[in-house]
Amino acid sequence: MRQPPPPPSSVDALTGRQRQCLTLASRGLTSARIAARLGLSPRTVDEHLADACRLLGVRTRIQAVARFAASSPVFPSPPP
Repeated sequence: MRQPPPPPSSVDALTGRQRQCLTLASRGLTSARIAARLGLSPRTVDEHLADACRLLGVRTRIQAVARFAASSPVFPSPPP
């Protein structure tokens, strides 16, 4: 009988937009600056970061950035 595949790690479950927000947050950008760069509202950025925190099992965006950085061999380049 075939075994189901193992569940993805929490970092693997992040969406592309959550990864973008975490990458930009790691560079010290505020939600407002991230929003301006990505063409979103600051509230939407906050939601993406809050969802990333839940997926990563942390409470703050700083902890989420640290967990993301620790699990990513190389941070992706943010959009221009």
